[in-house]
This record gives sequence, structure tokens and C-alpha cells, in this order.
Amino acid sequence: MNLKNPIWIRIIVGAFLLGCLVSMAKSESADSKTWLAAVQDEAARDEATASAKPGGWKKPIPLSFSLDYTLVSDYIWRGLNFSEYSGEGRERCNHQMTTGVSYDTGNLGEFGFSVWFEWYSGQKTLDPNSDGYLQEVDYTVCWSYDISNLTEWLPVTFETGWIAYTFPQLAGDAHKTNEWYVTLSFDDSALFGTENGVLNPYISYYMDCDDVKGSWIEWGISHDFAFAEMGMKDLPVLKDLTLTPSFTMGIDHNFMTPPSGKSTRLATLVYGLALSYDLSGALNIPEQFGSLSVTGFLNYSQVPSDSLKRGNYMNDEFWGGVTIAYEW
Repeated sequence: MNLKNPIWIRIIVGAFLLGCLVSMAKSESADSKTWLAAVQDEAARDEATASAKPGGWKKPIPLSFSLDYTLVSDYIWRGLNFSEYSGEGRERCNHQMTTGVSYDTGNLGEFGFSVWFEWYSGQKTLDPNSDGYLQEVDYTVCWSYDISNLTEWLPVTFETGWIAYTFPQLAGDAHKTNEWYVTLSFDDSALFGTENGVLNPYISYYMDCDDVKGSWIEWGISHDFAFAEMGMKDLPVLKDLTLTPSFTMGIDHNFMTPPSGKSTRLATLVYGLALSYDLSGALNIPEQFGSLSVTGFLNYSQVPSDSLKRGNYMNDEFWGGVTIAYEW
């Protein structure tokens, strides 16, 4: 081969330059892959860090909103049935709705306001003088504070508030009344050494300030059995279910006024069972859009006092329904 020939020189130089370009391209490709991998790793680390943050997504404002609707077979309140009339036969629907807002101030606790509505489809049969189906509207103003913020050894949430009861179908003094109440809710997780509460006990005291001027004391417990925490976190539907049994005791102190007169006595024992389905989790709705759930429930209210049962003033009742709730 004659290297002095210009053609061969061009071929050799061209091959050398082509080899350099290929080598550079391979090097740039490797660098690009290395850079892309680094970016992906950084993104994965950021995602893992974000998911590891306690509480996840944080609200941009300290406001909470709630809205729920309940369809129930009977309106039972403290052992009294407000949606029953003689010869009713098949249950008439009772509709209830609550809308509320609360503001968390942080160090000063949380303030809230809610309105509760109740319609009864048999209202005109129950009261022929009724001009509609709206039977009751209640307004509640409340304030709550977690006492454990002051001292860890007292895991109690204190709540107090005022409830205005209004009855659109009634006139005169019976049209409205109001109550003041105090509730203490106990976090018993530390007592049982668990992450969440076990019995979640609470006690409430209500004082009627208008019509009755009597008191009602209520004590209750409940426990949530989340199916996902019982080995079903990978099962469709079941992973989003929570079963909650509950028990409530009501004590009447000059509140009920049957023919026997006023006194202090055990008035009601209520046994409840609720099954809640987390629609937000099932539909993968992001936390920032709020939570949506549907709950079916069954309750049995027992009246131990014979004097309260006398004259059908109060009776043992079995009722149930379904609630659709939204919170943000």
C-alpha cells in the first residue's frame, strides 16, 4: 500500500475522525444516562422524603368543613322517639343533615359552628297542623382544647358549647329551648400501649337552660376495627372497611318528666354497630380534596327504668340507617 497516495491518506484520516466521533457520541450517551439516572434517583429520594413526613399533606388554612346526610328509620334522641305515631306500621323515612365549619387556632384550641336539620316524611300524620316536613333545626357553637398540650400525663380533650334547639312546627315556649354542655374525651392509647385508642371513653354533661332546666349525663365507649390493620390491606373493598361497635349510657337528672315526677335514674343503654366504607381510599382521591365515606349503622336503645316506660313515655327501640359524609 502506497501511503503517499492522497486517497489513502484521506481514508485513514476520515476513519480516524469517524472513530473519534463515535467515541465521543458513546461518551456523551453514557454521560446522559448517568445524569438521567441521577435525576431519577433524586426524584425518588424526594418522593420518599415527602411520604415519610408525618401527616402527609398539610392544609393551607386552619379551616375544616363537614357535610353529612343520614337516612334513618326512626329519630331516637335520649330514648325518645320523635318519628313514631299510633298505627304507623311500615316505617316512614326520616332525613337528617349536618353542615359545620371549624377553625383551629393552635395554642388556643378549636372553635366550631354547625347546623343540624331533620325532616320527617310522616310529619303531617304525626301533627295534622304541620305546614311542612321540617321538624327540627339545631344550632351548635363549641370550643375544644387538647389538655395534653399543657401536660402529657393528662391525654384529655375538653369541649364545651351551646346548643339551640328549634321546632318549626311548634308554637309558644315549645318552639325553642337551649342547652349548655361539657364533654371530656380520653385518649387511652398510652394506657393500653397502643398506637390508637382502644375504648375511647368520653363523658358529657348537658344542662337545659330554658324549658326543662334539668340535666342529662352521658358516658360512652367505642372502638374502630379497621380491616386493613387486620391483614386485609391488599384485599379490594375489605381494605377500606371499618367496623365500630359502641356502647352509651344515659343518666336522667330531672330532665325527663313522666307522671312519676322528676328524679335521678339510669335512663338509657344504647348498643350500636356501624360499618364504614372509605370511598376516598377506594377511589384514590387525593387527601387535599377531602374525605368521603358511607356508613351503615344499627342501634338498640334499652330503657331500664320502669317509670320512664310507664304510659309509653319511652320504650326500647331498634333502629338503623345510612350516612354519607364529606370532610375537608
